[in-house]
Parts: sequence; C-alpha cells; structure tokens
Amino acid sequence: MTDFKELITRRLQDRIDAGAMSAAAVRVERRGEVLLNWAGGTYQFDKSSPAIDTESIFLVASITKPMVTSCFTKLIEQGLVDADDYVAEYVPEFGVHGKNKVTLRHCLTHTSGLPDMVPGDVGLRKHNAPMSEFVAAACNARLLFEPGTQVRYQSAGILMLSEISERITGKPIRQQLSESVFKPAGMESSHLGWRSDFEGRRVDAKVADAEVTNHWNHNSDYWKDFGAPWGGAHTTTADIARFLQMMLDGGKSTSGKQVFGVGTVRSLLTDNTNAEPKLSTASRLQESWGLGWRLQRAGGAGWYGSAVPARAFGHGGATGTLTWADPASGVVFVVLTNGLLDAEGSTLKACGNIAASALCGYRRAIV
Repeated sequence: MTDFKELITRRLQDRIDAGAMSAAAVRVERRGEVLLNWAGGTYQFDKSSPAIDTESIFLVASITKPMVTSCFTKLIEQGLVDADDYVAEYVPEFGVHGKNKVTLRHCLTHTSGLPDMVPGDVGLRKHNAPMSEFVAAACNARLLFEPGTQVRYQSAGILMLSEISERITGKPIRQQLSESVFKPAGMESSHLGWRSDFEGRRVDAKVADAEVTNHWNHNSDYWKDFGAPWGGAHTTTADIARFLQMMLDGGKSTSGKQVFGVGTVRSLLTDNTNAEPKLSTASRLQESWGLGWRLQRAGGAGWYGSAVPARAFGHGGATGTLTWADPASGVVFVVLTNGLLDAEGSTLKACGNIAASALCGYRRAIV
C-alpha cells in the first residue's frame, strides 16, 4: 500500500507541475509527533525563482479569522466583554439600519446578517483606503437577514470584532495578536500584515490575470502591510500546527505556557450556532461554527473532506490554504499553497482525506 505521505506530496507536486500553483507546503502531526513536513515549488510562478522550503511564509487569507477570534476571547477572559453584548455598545455608530441587535456572538459565528465584504470593498482597496474606511463602510451596511436566523459567511463581522478589540485595549489588533497569541504560543514566523524580517521568505500569492499589475492585489505593498483581520496573516505550516496543537491541549503552548484558559478553548470549539433559537433548519443542518472555528459535521461534509472526523475544527483561506485538527486522534493537518481555493479546494480536501484515512480511523470526538 502506498504511504500516505507519498500520496499527499505527489498530489501537490502534480498541481505544481501543472502550473495551478507555484508552491505548496504540508505538515501533518499526531499528538505532537511530526509525521510529514514537506515543501515543494518556487516562491514565484517564474520557474527560475528560488525553491521554497518548510520555513517559507504564506499569506493564509481567512485562516486569519480564527486567529483574530481566538485573540478576541482574551477580552472575555478578562471580563471586559461578554459574547452576548451588542456590537453597538462598543461602536455606537454601528447601530443603524437595524444592526442594533447584532451581538458579538453573531459576529463570531457568522450569524450576524452582515455581508461578507463591506459595501464598496473593491473601491476601497483600489484607492488603498485605511482600515478606518472599511470600518465606516461596515457601520453603514444593511443586514441581509435578521441576526441569528441564518449562517452566512461574513468577513465584515470579524472586522467589527477587531475594531471593538482595538477600542477597548487601545492597541492595534496586529499588536494584540503578537503579544497575546503568537509570541506566547511560540509562533515566531507569524504576523498580521507584514514584517521586514520576512523579506525573502514570502511566497507570492496567485492573483487573477487582470489584477497582476494593479496596486492593491494580494502581492502589493498595500495589501501585505494592511493586515486585514479577516484575511491578512502571514505564517508557516509549523506555526499553524503550533496554534492548532495549543487548542488540542486546552490552551497550553508546546512550551507549556497556558495561553488560553481551558474554558475559553471549550467555548471556541463548541458549536455555538446550534444554540441560536431562531436559526433556520437549513442552517442548523448544514453549518456548525465555534467562535471563529468551522466545525466538521457528522457525516463528513464542508471544507475538510468526507474522511475527516466529525468535531474536527479548522479553517480555509482563499489563497489556497486549509487546516484542521481532530480532537479524538490528535491529528493536525496543515496545507498551504499559492493556488486559489476556488480552483484547488478539491486538491486540498483530497490531501486531508488521505491523512485522515491513514491516521484518524473511524473514531469521532465525543462532546
């Protein structure tokens, strides 16, 4: 029988050879033991560019979201906010157009009714708008549905959580992440936005042909430094594995530091959407969200692949990234590429299925 590691790396190398991505890195661990740590391809789509390695840094897009929401729960730990507080209590200008009943929990679980991207998102990026203009656009947005009645993915809600966190602490969200999550967790190659010492280690993201020459695409100086709380983190496979392992270990880092309380981790990884009394039957059957973490449903569906056990948690990103962890088996899976998730999602799921089939068995987490 072919080894699971060979199956995964061959699958990724085939996509690199086909030109769908120029680079890919994958890391698989079980109970802290590294079983696979591989990187292939080049930093840019120019084949003459240097080869990447396992320490190369990727823009991970929406994998940023659970980093930010996990950081946000620090405010709950300190008694500064409650998940069921209204957003407008902290950002009064948000409470217009019927948004006065949107809670922090709604934003954490994608049940707020906010649109995914703020109105005018593309125009804001085109003129290199600061974060404050995105916040203003979110505050002026109209709801797509009554909060708590549907699950619909929303980057705007994560933006508002970031804004609240900044107003309460007086610190930029990137500083909070570095001080409260990345540094204590040993994630030394992670940052929201860009760090000068990352130079020479960043893998170019794939962008549409029409966007290659514009000044606001994912490889532009503007976007790299912008640090979007919904999708602007740069990191490595090893650092994401540390982050997931910390969640599996009840908030304790690999060095033994208690970064998050055990109760906080339980809240982060518990299905919070199912508790919404007005949630539609369709949403209740199709979606399971913790506080920023997407949970695998029984029967295997969604982002992670059909072989991934129920109650696994993780996230994916539009830049061709996917990660999950299984509490029952202790398996951590991280794959970062510079393809596009819409085009390469099946490849990433297939790699996850291969790892899950080999390592997770048929066990399921018991909640």
